[in-house]
Amino acid sequence: MRTALFLPIALTLAACGGDDAASPVDAPADDGPTVDSPVTIDAALAIDGPAIDAPPAAFVLTSTAITEGGVIPVVHSCRGANTSPPLAWTGGPTAPGYALVFTDITTPANPFLHSIIWDIPGTATSLPEGIQKVYMPPVPAGAKQPLGYDNSTRGYLGPCPGSMHRYEYALVAVDANPLPGLSMASNRVAVRDAITAHALAGGRATLTATFTP
Repeated sequence: MRTALFLPIALTLAACGGDDAASPVDAPADDGPTVDSPVTIDAALAIDGPAIDAPPAAFVLTSTAITEGGVIPVVHSCRGANTSPPLAWTGGPTAPGYALVFTDITTPANPFLHSIIWDIPGTATSLPEGIQKVYMPPVPAGAKQPLGYDNSTRGYLGPCPGSMHRYEYALVAVDANPLPGLSMASNRVAVRDAITAHALAGGRATLTATFTP
């Protein structure tokens, strides 16, 4: 009996169909969404603000004393006071710590490592000018410095070339603070290797400049 009751209804609906039939009531018009279409959370984010998974801001290293591609002032070289330059940074990944590596990159295949400061706190955003040349300078607190290229001076050793050379200040974000396996006896090559082993992806910002005696 139920089949007999439904059959006429189905035939009636079929008779109303066809190529010229109107679209279902709930279907949006071809020229845009219906007025009452709900806005999803993802769509709202796309309209009102950045995506939740937006990449971190670019990691940038700057100095009030040195411009990118510029010239390192004499005071920051061996012909001056060999004073470390002021540096500041923005962006990059969140990190427990940082390290600053100063290298002569005149010969890219054989860069010459000048000096390093490591275990810079992850909360730091700058280094002051003239960091003390000791193993653990008071500023930045917790940071450490190996002997420089002369094997007698701790901390920053600036340019000292016989002709024009090119240099790189590289700030590296690392995944551990303090870096494991290092001590006061560690030389600058061992420290550099530890920094490389613990470097975070996208965590390297550089400032390059030249010096001519």
